[in-house]
Amino acid sequence: MEGRILIVDPDVSLRNKVQDVLSDLGLTVYTAGSFDEAHSFLSFYKIEFMIMDLILPDKNGIDLLIYTKQLNPSIKVYVYTDVKGATIERSVLKKGADAFINKSGDFRKDFEKIFFTAPQEQSSQVLEMQGFKGTVAGVDIIDMVQALALMGKTVILSCRDMKTFKEGVIVFKSGEIIDAKAGSKKGEEALFEILSWKDGVFETKTYTEEPNRTINAPVDLLLLNFARIKDEAEDAEAKAVELTLPDIVKFFHAEIPGFIGSMIFDYEEGAPIAFETILAGKTFQASAALYGGILKAAQEAMEIVTEGKEKRDELSEIIITDRNDHVMLFPLPVNNFAIFLLVSRDTAVQEVRSVVLKYIPDVIKILKEEKIS
Repeated sequence: MEGRILIVDPDVSLRNKVQDVLSDLGLTVYTAGSFDEAHSFLSFYKIEFMIMDLILPDKNGIDLLIYTKQLNPSIKVYVYTDVKGATIERSVLKKGADAFINKSGDFRKDFEKIFFTAPQEQSSQVLEMQGFKGTVAGVDIIDMVQALALMGKTVILSCRDMKTFKEGVIVFKSGEIIDAKAGSKKGEEALFEILSWKDGVFETKTYTEEPNRTINAPVDLLLLNFARIKDEAEDAEAKAVELTLPDIVKFFHAEIPGFIGSMIFDYEEGAPIAFETILAGKTFQASAALYGGILKAAQEAMEIVTEGKEKRDELSEIIITDRNDHVMLFPLPVNNFAIFLLVSRDTAVQEVRSVVLKYIPDVIKILKEEKIS
Protein backbone atom coordinates (compact mmCIF):
# COMPACT_ATOMS: atom_id res chain seq x y z
CA MET A 1 0.00 0.00 0.00
CA GLU A 2 1.43 3.36 -1.03
CA GLY A 3 0.57 7.00 -0.55
CA ARG A 4 0.60 9.79 1.98
CA ILE A 5 -1.69 9.66 5.00
CA LEU A 6 -2.37 12.33 7.62
CA ILE A 7 -3.40 11.33 11.13
CA VAL A 8 -5.24 14.13 12.98
CA ASP A 9 -5.82 13.39 16.65
CA PRO A 10 -4.99 15.36 19.83
CA ASP A 11 -3.78 12.13 21.51
CA VAL A 12 0.02 12.06 20.95
CA SER A 13 0.34 8.47 22.14
CA LEU A 14 -2.31 7.26 19.70
CA ARG A 15 -0.72 9.20 16.83
CA ASN A 16 2.65 7.57 17.50
CA LYS A 17 1.16 4.05 17.63
CA VAL A 18 -0.81 4.63 14.45
CA GLN A 19 2.26 6.04 12.71
CA ASP A 20 4.25 2.88 13.49
CA VAL A 21 1.53 0.57 12.19
CA LEU A 22 0.82 2.50 8.99
CA SER A 23 4.49 3.01 8.20
CA ASP A 24 4.86 -0.78 8.18
CA LEU A 25 2.14 -0.89 5.51
CA GLY A 26 4.28 1.25 3.22
CA LEU A 27 2.47 4.54 3.74
CA THR A 28 4.17 7.88 4.28
CA VAL A 29 2.64 9.06 7.53
CA TYR A 30 2.22 12.61 8.81
CA THR A 31 0.61 13.45 12.15
CA ALA A 32 -1.17 16.53 13.48
CA GLY A 33 -2.83 17.33 16.79
CA SER A 34 -5.06 20.23 15.75
CA PHE A 35 -6.90 21.89 12.87
CA ASP A 36 -4.06 24.37 12.31
CA GLU A 37 -1.40 21.65 12.16
CA ALA A 38 -3.53 19.59 9.77
CA HIS A 39 -4.08 22.69 7.63
CA SER A 40 -0.32 23.08 7.19
CA PHE A 41 0.18 19.50 5.97
CA LEU A 42 -2.82 19.66 3.64
CA SER A 43 -1.51 22.92 2.15
CA PHE A 44 2.03 21.68 1.44
CA TYR A 45 1.59 17.97 0.62
CA LYS A 46 -0.69 16.00 -1.65
CA ILE A 47 -2.40 13.78 0.93
CA GLU A 48 -4.32 10.75 -0.35
CA PHE A 49 -5.76 9.58 2.99
CA MET A 50 -6.71 11.26 6.24
CA ILE A 51 -7.79 9.66 9.52
CA MET A 52 -9.24 12.30 11.85
CA ASP A 53 -10.99 12.71 15.20
CA LEU A 54 -14.01 15.00 15.55
CA ILE A 55 -12.80 16.52 18.81
CA LEU A 56 -9.91 18.93 18.17
CA PRO A 57 -8.48 21.54 20.54
CA ASP A 58 -8.85 24.55 18.23
CA LYS A 59 -11.80 23.92 15.90
CA ASN A 60 -14.68 21.56 15.27
CA GLY A 61 -13.61 18.42 13.39
CA ILE A 62 -16.52 18.97 10.97
CA ASP A 63 -14.79 22.18 9.86
CA LEU A 64 -11.66 20.21 9.03
CA LEU A 65 -13.65 17.62 7.10
CA ILE A 66 -15.40 20.28 5.00
CA TYR A 67 -12.18 22.20 4.37
CA THR A 68 -10.31 19.03 3.36
CA LYS A 69 -12.99 17.90 0.90
CA GLN A 70 -13.19 21.37 -0.64
CA LEU A 71 -9.41 21.48 -1.02
CA ASN A 72 -9.09 17.98 -2.46
CA PRO A 73 -12.37 16.17 -3.30
CA SER A 74 -10.52 12.93 -4.13
CA ILE A 75 -8.93 12.51 -0.68
CA LYS A 76 -10.25 9.60 1.39
CA VAL A 77 -11.30 10.88 4.82
CA TYR A 78 -11.98 8.40 7.65
CA VAL A 79 -13.51 9.83 10.81
CA TYR A 80 -12.10 7.85 13.76
CA THR A 81 -13.56 9.08 17.04
CA ASP A 82 -14.97 8.38 20.50
CA VAL A 83 -18.02 10.48 19.65
CA LYS A 84 -21.04 8.18 19.25
CA GLY A 85 -24.53 8.53 17.83
CA ALA A 86 -26.41 7.74 14.63
CA THR A 87 -27.20 11.43 14.08
CA ILE A 88 -23.54 12.42 14.24
CA GLU A 89 -22.54 9.55 11.94
CA ARG A 90 -25.17 10.54 9.39
CA SER A 91 -24.04 14.17 9.49
CA VAL A 92 -20.38 13.25 9.04
CA LEU A 93 -21.07 10.98 6.07
CA LYS A 94 -23.16 13.64 4.39
CA LYS A 95 -20.30 16.08 4.74
CA GLY A 96 -18.16 13.77 2.61
CA ALA A 97 -16.44 11.36 5.01
CA ASP A 98 -15.71 7.96 3.45
CA ALA A 99 -16.28 6.09 6.72
CA PHE A 100 -17.21 6.69 10.35
CA ILE A 101 -15.51 4.37 12.86
CA ASN A 102 -15.83 4.50 16.63
CA LYS A 103 -12.63 3.87 18.56
CA SER A 104 -12.78 0.45 20.18
CA GLY A 105 -9.46 0.58 22.03
CA ASP A 106 -7.87 -1.81 19.52
CA PHE A 107 -6.72 0.46 16.71
CA ARG A 108 -5.30 -2.43 14.65
CA LYS A 109 -8.79 -3.94 14.37
CA ASP A 110 -10.26 -0.53 13.73
CA PHE A 111 -7.88 0.02 10.83
CA GLU A 112 -9.04 -3.21 9.24
CA LYS A 113 -12.48 -1.61 9.15
CA ILE A 114 -11.00 1.57 7.70
CA PHE A 115 -8.93 0.07 4.92
CA PHE A 116 -10.47 -3.30 4.16
CA THR A 117 -14.24 -2.80 4.22
CA ALA A 118 -16.50 -1.34 1.57
CA PRO A 119 -17.15 2.42 1.81
CA GLN A 120 -20.25 3.41 3.72
CA GLU A 121 -23.14 4.63 1.63
CA GLN A 122 -23.90 8.29 1.63
CA SER A 123 -26.99 10.14 0.57
CA SER A 124 -26.16 12.53 -2.26
CA GLN A 125 -29.73 13.61 -2.78
CA VAL A 126 -30.42 17.24 -1.94
CA LEU A 127 -34.05 18.22 -1.52
CA GLU A 128 -35.31 21.01 -3.74
CA MET A 129 -37.18 23.17 -1.26
CA GLN A 130 -38.50 26.50 -2.43
CA GLY A 131 -41.60 26.30 -0.29
CA PHE A 132 -43.26 23.07 0.72
CA LYS A 133 -45.58 21.31 3.11
CA GLY A 134 -45.29 17.77 4.35
CA THR A 135 -45.24 15.41 7.29
CA VAL A 136 -42.35 14.67 9.61
CA ALA A 137 -43.41 11.01 9.87
CA GLY A 138 -40.97 9.05 7.73
CA VAL A 139 -38.81 12.13 7.18
CA ASP A 140 -35.76 12.88 9.29
CA ILE A 141 -36.20 16.48 10.40
CA ILE A 142 -32.45 16.69 10.97
CA ASP A 143 -31.86 15.85 7.30
CA MET A 144 -34.29 18.62 6.43
CA VAL A 145 -32.43 21.10 8.60
CA GLN A 146 -29.11 20.07 7.06
CA ALA A 147 -30.52 20.42 3.54
CA LEU A 148 -31.81 23.94 4.22
CA ALA A 149 -28.44 24.85 5.70
CA LEU A 150 -26.52 23.30 2.79
CA MET A 151 -28.57 25.25 0.25
CA GLY A 152 -28.01 28.49 2.14
CA LYS A 153 -31.73 29.14 2.54
CA THR A 154 -33.27 32.19 4.17
CA VAL A 155 -36.55 30.73 5.35
CA ILE A 156 -38.74 29.84 8.33
CA LEU A 157 -39.32 26.12 8.93
CA SER A 158 -42.62 25.86 10.80
CA CYS A 159 -43.37 22.56 12.59
CA ARG A 160 -46.17 21.10 14.69
CA ASP A 161 -45.84 17.97 16.82
CA MET A 162 -48.94 15.82 16.29
CA LYS A 163 -48.52 14.01 19.63
CA THR A 164 -48.53 17.08 21.84
CA PHE A 165 -49.82 19.64 19.28
CA LYS A 166 -46.96 21.91 20.22
CA GLU A 167 -45.85 24.32 17.51
CA GLY A 168 -42.39 25.64 16.76
CA VAL A 169 -40.30 27.46 14.19
CA ILE A 170 -36.67 27.31 13.12
CA VAL A 171 -35.42 30.45 11.38
CA PHE A 172 -32.65 30.23 8.76
CA LYS A 173 -30.65 33.09 7.29
CA SER A 174 -28.31 32.25 4.43
CA GLY A 175 -28.15 28.67 5.71
CA GLU A 176 -27.46 29.62 9.33
CA ILE A 177 -29.94 28.86 12.11
CA ILE A 178 -30.40 32.18 13.85
CA ASP A 179 -33.53 31.64 15.94
CA ALA A 180 -35.96 28.98 17.16
CA LYS A 181 -39.16 29.06 19.22
CA ALA A 182 -41.29 26.24 20.68
CA GLY A 183 -43.95 27.25 23.18
CA SER A 184 -42.25 29.35 25.86
CA LYS A 185 -38.80 28.07 24.88
CA LYS A 186 -36.39 30.05 22.70
CA GLY A 187 -32.98 29.62 21.14
CA GLU A 188 -31.09 26.33 21.35
CA GLU A 189 -33.49 24.87 23.94
CA ALA A 190 -36.39 25.33 21.50
CA LEU A 191 -34.35 24.02 18.56
CA PHE A 192 -33.44 20.80 20.40
CA GLU A 193 -37.08 20.20 21.35
CA ILE A 194 -38.22 20.59 17.72
CA LEU A 195 -35.45 18.27 16.50
CA SER A 196 -36.76 15.60 18.89
CA TRP A 197 -40.26 15.57 17.34
CA LYS A 198 -40.93 12.39 15.38
CA ASP A 199 -44.50 12.80 14.16
CA GLY A 200 -45.79 16.09 12.86
CA VAL A 201 -46.42 18.48 10.00
CA PHE A 202 -44.18 21.18 8.62
CA GLU A 203 -43.93 23.88 6.01
CA THR A 204 -41.47 26.54 4.91
CA LYS A 205 -42.33 30.20 4.77
CA THR A 206 -40.48 33.31 3.72
CA TYR A 207 -40.07 36.21 6.10
CA THR A 208 -39.69 39.91 5.50
CA GLU A 209 -38.88 41.31 8.93
CA GLU A 210 -35.43 40.64 10.34
CA PRO A 211 -35.83 38.20 13.26
CA ASN A 212 -33.95 38.53 16.54
CA ARG A 213 -30.86 36.33 16.72
CA THR A 214 -30.98 33.91 19.66
CA ILE A 215 -28.62 31.27 18.22
CA ASN A 216 -24.99 31.90 17.24
CA ALA A 217 -23.46 28.42 16.90
CA PRO A 218 -22.83 26.82 13.46
CA VAL A 219 -25.41 24.30 12.28
CA ASP A 220 -22.98 21.35 12.47
CA LEU A 221 -22.08 22.16 16.07
CA LEU A 222 -25.77 22.52 16.98
CA LEU A 223 -26.52 19.09 15.52
CA LEU A 224 -23.52 17.56 17.29
CA ASN A 225 -24.70 19.01 20.59
CA PHE A 226 -28.25 17.76 19.98
CA ALA A 227 -26.95 14.27 19.19
CA ARG A 228 -24.82 14.30 22.35
CA ILE A 229 -27.78 15.37 24.51
CA LYS A 230 -30.02 12.76 22.86
CA ASP A 231 -27.46 9.99 23.38
CA GLU A 232 -26.93 11.02 27.02
CA ALA A 233 -30.69 10.94 27.61
CA GLU A 234 -30.92 7.48 26.06
CA ASP A 235 -28.00 6.28 28.21
CA ALA A 236 -29.65 7.71 31.33
CA GLU A 237 -32.90 5.95 30.44
CA ALA A 238 -31.08 2.66 29.93
CA LYS A 239 -29.29 3.04 33.27
CA ALA A 240 -32.56 3.85 35.02
CA VAL A 241 -33.97 0.51 33.89
CA GLU A 242 -31.01 -1.25 35.47
CA LEU A 243 -31.43 0.39 38.89
CA THR A 244 -31.96 -1.83 41.94
CA LEU A 245 -33.59 -0.96 45.25
CA PRO A 246 -30.22 -1.00 47.09
CA ASP A 247 -28.96 1.47 44.45
CA ILE A 248 -31.83 3.82 45.21
CA VAL A 249 -31.36 3.89 49.00
CA LYS A 250 -27.67 4.61 48.35
CA PHE A 251 -28.75 7.57 46.18
CA PHE A 252 -30.82 8.81 49.12
CA HIS A 253 -27.65 8.65 51.24
CA ALA A 254 -25.65 10.56 48.63
CA GLU A 255 -28.22 13.24 47.73
CA ILE A 256 -30.01 14.05 51.01
CA PRO A 257 -28.19 16.39 53.44
CA GLY A 258 -28.34 15.19 57.06
CA PHE A 259 -29.11 11.64 56.00
CA ILE A 260 -29.06 9.09 58.85
CA GLY A 261 -30.82 6.05 57.47
CA SER A 262 -33.42 4.81 55.01
CA MET A 263 -35.20 1.66 54.01
CA ILE A 264 -37.73 0.35 51.55
CA PHE A 265 -39.86 -2.12 53.45
CA ASP A 266 -43.02 -4.18 53.71
CA TYR A 267 -44.82 -2.59 56.64
CA GLU A 268 -47.25 -5.48 57.18
CA GLU A 269 -44.42 -7.98 57.54
CA GLY A 270 -42.10 -5.47 59.24
CA ALA A 271 -39.32 -6.65 56.91
CA PRO A 272 -37.02 -4.24 55.02
CA ILE A 273 -36.09 -5.19 51.45
CA ALA A 274 -33.40 -2.50 51.06
CA PHE A 275 -31.53 -0.69 53.82
CA GLU A 276 -28.84 2.01 54.08
CA THR A 277 -27.36 3.93 57.05
CA ILE A 278 -24.51 6.35 57.73
CA LEU A 279 -23.05 3.60 59.93
CA ALA A 280 -22.62 1.09 57.12
CA GLY A 281 -19.27 -0.56 57.62
CA LYS A 282 -19.06 0.49 61.28
CA THR A 283 -19.36 -1.81 64.27
CA PHE A 284 -22.13 -4.40 64.31
CA GLN A 285 -23.45 -3.08 67.63
CA ALA A 286 -23.76 0.49 66.36
CA SER A 287 -25.40 -0.57 63.09
CA ALA A 288 -27.78 -2.91 64.90
CA ALA A 289 -28.80 -0.19 67.35
CA LEU A 290 -29.48 2.29 64.58
CA TYR A 291 -31.30 -0.35 62.53
CA GLY A 292 -33.52 -1.15 65.51
CA GLY A 293 -34.31 2.50 66.12
CA ILE A 294 -35.21 3.07 62.48
CA LEU A 295 -37.39 -0.02 62.31
CA LYS A 296 -39.24 0.93 65.50
CA ALA A 297 -39.85 4.46 64.28
CA ALA A 298 -41.02 3.12 60.90
CA GLN A 299 -43.51 0.78 62.54
CA GLU A 300 -44.85 3.59 64.73
CA ALA A 301 -45.22 5.84 61.71
CA MET A 302 -47.05 3.15 59.77
CA GLU A 303 -49.45 2.60 62.67
CA ILE A 304 -50.44 6.25 62.37
CA VAL A 305 -50.83 5.96 58.60
CA THR A 306 -52.89 2.76 58.61
CA GLU A 307 -54.78 2.94 61.91
CA GLY A 308 -58.48 2.42 61.25
CA LYS A 309 -58.05 2.91 57.50
CA GLU A 310 -57.93 0.73 54.43
CA LYS A 311 -54.66 0.53 52.57
CA ARG A 312 -54.18 3.69 50.55
CA ASP A 313 -53.86 3.66 46.76
CA GLU A 314 -52.72 7.27 46.50
CA LEU A 315 -49.22 8.42 47.38
CA SER A 316 -49.11 10.24 50.72
CA GLU A 317 -46.51 10.97 53.35
CA ILE A 318 -46.14 11.40 57.08
CA ILE A 319 -43.52 13.34 59.03
CA ILE A 320 -42.74 12.79 62.71
CA THR A 321 -40.30 15.26 64.25
CA ASP A 322 -38.64 15.09 67.65
CA ARG A 323 -35.91 17.31 69.07
CA ASN A 324 -33.18 15.61 67.03
CA ASP A 325 -34.61 14.03 63.89
CA HIS A 326 -37.28 13.90 61.22
CA VAL A 327 -38.94 10.55 60.52
CA MET A 328 -40.42 10.66 57.00
CA LEU A 329 -42.61 7.94 55.54
CA PHE A 330 -43.85 7.60 51.94
CA PRO A 331 -46.43 4.79 51.47
CA LEU A 332 -46.30 3.40 47.92
CA PRO A 333 -49.28 2.40 45.77
CA VAL A 334 -47.81 -1.11 45.44
CA ASN A 335 -49.40 -3.43 48.00
CA ASN A 336 -47.75 -2.99 51.42
CA PHE A 337 -44.51 -1.22 50.55
CA ALA A 338 -43.22 2.13 51.74
CA ILE A 339 -40.09 4.28 51.75
CA PHE A 340 -38.85 5.39 55.15
CA LEU A 341 -36.14 7.98 55.96
CA LEU A 342 -34.51 9.22 59.12
CA VAL A 343 -32.73 12.59 58.74
CA SER A 344 -31.36 15.19 61.10
CA ARG A 345 -33.71 17.93 62.22
CA ASP A 346 -31.51 20.53 60.50
CA THR A 347 -32.41 19.00 57.12
CA ALA A 348 -35.09 20.86 55.17
CA VAL A 349 -38.07 18.56 54.71
CA GLN A 350 -38.61 19.87 51.18
CA GLU A 351 -35.11 18.73 50.18
CA VAL A 352 -35.85 15.21 51.37
CA ARG A 353 -39.21 15.19 49.63
CA SER A 354 -37.79 16.35 46.27
CA VAL A 355 -35.12 13.63 46.25
CA VAL A 356 -37.55 10.86 47.23
CA LEU A 357 -40.19 11.92 44.71
CA LYS A 358 -37.54 11.83 41.97
CA TYR A 359 -36.91 8.12 42.59
CA ILE A 360 -40.42 6.91 43.50
CA PRO A 361 -41.30 6.03 39.85
CA ASP A 362 -38.16 3.84 39.71
CA VAL A 363 -39.02 2.13 43.02
CA ILE A 364 -42.57 1.37 41.86
CA LYS A 365 -41.34 0.06 38.52
CA ILE A 366 -38.81 -2.26 40.18
CA LEU A 367 -41.37 -3.54 42.68
CA LYS A 368 -43.83 -4.32 39.91
CA GLU A 369 -41.20 -5.92 37.65
CA GLU A 370 -39.96 -8.13 40.45
CA LYS A 371 -43.59 -9.15 41.16
CA ILE A 372 -43.18 -8.41 44.82
CA SER A 373 -46.68 -6.96 44.81
